[in-house]
Amino acid sequence: MTALIRRLGAFLLEPAEPSVPPPAGPPPASPPVRPLRAAVLGGPAHVPPVAAACAGELRARAGSGSALVCLWRPGGEALRDDEDPASPAGATTPAARRVAAALEAEGLRATACGRLAWLALPDDPPEAAPVLRRGLAVAAVPVVIAVAGPRPAAFEPVLATADLALAVLPADAEEPLRALALASLPGAGHLVAPLPPGPSRWAALAGLTRLRSLPEAP
Repeated sequence: MTALIRRLGAFLLEPAEPSVPPPAGPPPASPPVRPLRAAVLGGPAHVPPVAAACAGELRARAGSGSALVCLWRPGGEALRDDEDPASPAGATTPAARRVAAALEAEGLRATACGRLAWLALPDDPPEAAPVLRRGLAVAAVPVVIAVAGPRPAAFEPVLATADLALAVLPADAEEPLRALALASLPGAGHLVAPLPPGPSRWAALAGLTRLRSLPEAP
């Protein structure tokens, strides 16, 4: 009886053999990081080069080979003849051509110029808004949404996703206009002056100029 009690006591009181934990599986995959996105708003003549310089800065900060400018300008193409930097054939980078080709494969109107890809949005805002969203979904590079004209209500949901927003105003713009422009911008808004005409604009349109004054995204 004593031996039986000892065996029963050992079963009840002695610690059980430690269980071997199952092998750890791979850590859960992190969600993909969305590329930086900026919005540039202003007049038709000033927005494209500033948007391109902004794209050049975002491209450099991200270490990306290219960036995308989605341009809405009623009655205009992605690049007008007087804005084309007239790069020699083959001057566009492979990275810019790949972005443009990916957009064209989705039936979108895109072109490559220097280090940048350009997506031309339709004139009609309700038609342009879904095209813009498709372009944002395809591009895996920093994107600048360039609104070169009166800001359409159809764009508001997409503009609200921008990490940065810029209004292009002349440096001598009156203070009430500057305050109104800032107040109307989505998210973190900032003012920027137009680029002067000539080589600086052409270099910007080819992605060779960086808007170094661009604030960091919040």
